[in-house]
Amino acid sequence: MISSLYTSISGLSAFTQELSVVSNNIANSETTSYKSNSISFADVLNQSLTGVSGSSLGCGVTVSSINEEWTQGSVSSTENVTDFAISGSGLFVLEDPETGQLFYTRDGSFDFDDEGNLVYGDLAVLGYPIGGDGNLGSMSTIGISGALSPPQATSEMSTTVNLDSGADENDTFTTTTTVYDTLGNEITLTVNYTKTANANEWSWTASIPSGSGTLTGDSSGLLTFDENGLLGTGTNPSFTLELTNGAADQTIAWNLYDDAGASNGLLTQYASSSALSDQSQDGYAAGEVTDITVDDDGVFTATYSNGEISALYQLVLANFNNYEGLDKVDGNIYQATRQSGDVVYGAPGVGGNGTVATKSLETSNVDLATEMAELITAQSAYQACSRVFSVTSEILQTIVNLK
Repeated sequence: MISSLYTSISGLSAFTQELSVVSNNIANSETTSYKSNSISFADVLNQSLTGVSGSSLGCGVTVSSINEEWTQGSVSSTENVTDFAISGSGLFVLEDPETGQLFYTRDGSFDFDDEGNLVYGDLAVLGYPIGGDGNLGSMSTIGISGALSPPQATSEMSTTVNLDSGADENDTFTTTTTVYDTLGNEITLTVNYTKTANANEWSWTASIPSGSGTLTGDSSGLLTFDENGLLGTGTNPSFTLELTNGAADQTIAWNLYDDAGASNGLLTQYASSSALSDQSQDGYAAGEVTDITVDDDGVFTATYSNGEISALYQLVLANFNNYEGLDKVDGNIYQATRQSGDVVYGAPGVGGNGTVATKSLETSNVDLATEMAELITAQSAYQACSRVFSVTSEILQTIVNLK
């Protein structure tokens, strides 16, 4: 009879824990990437004096385990470019900047800190840096603000110019083109055209400011046009810039002719005012980041002030053999343990890893209907155990009152 009291008490204790598990699941039904918990019970067997379990009546119930349910939550869209959801296996990788210790999470609600690093709270989000050749480097912090697009020195230039066929001898026309050196400095390259005494012929000279250095190589020449106003055959002039500002010397080709030596039609002599209608060159200055986009492969791409676009980082995912072996340390943050198995790192969508959706978050996998059913069941079981305790107590009181 006494044993039934303890049996009912074990039930009360077990179902109290179940109510705690269910209430925690319900409370976190809107928590990003929360994984619901389930509780398992086991029969408590009585023991003989020799330590062997009895085969008759049990001694109540005990909680055998409380496990996280690692099922996929729904993916919900957001407006934040640094929100990410994983569809499939994998966790984001986080690092404590002070200790270097690694942590893991399914919660992709990231943001940039004041230093331009992608963070989750006080932890840095890790990714693979992407080299100029497109290959992935070793895992590191995803830092955007210090990223610069290196300059490119001008190697070719083109000008679309018409020289007035009615110009008088010694009439001049001048064009200027901004080119770039190896350091990204702007240099003004000037071409001065002068009408000669000969019909359909102009001379030209090219120069750069004396403070930048000198222009050598093909620094001058003659331009002869045919009766249709087109430039005759020839070869492209090649300017050599010998610079004094610390940049390397460079050579710039002026595109006037095609590969066969015929005019490419950019320099003409028609009966119209001398004018520059277009120009281009292939150099640019160093650029700062003006915009960041992230695609569904977790690749961060920067747009720079110089017009260049470059892929910088790709998010890294961690995979484990046993997710239930992870140790939950704080909120949605986990640590690897011996039970979780060795961690395997990789890019999204590679080697069994899930894919990453940007501007999205994984919702809680709590099923409220199921939790409410569990709540009712636990409540009924708790009430039943309390009734057993009450009935047993009444019976014992009756026995005590026997005379």
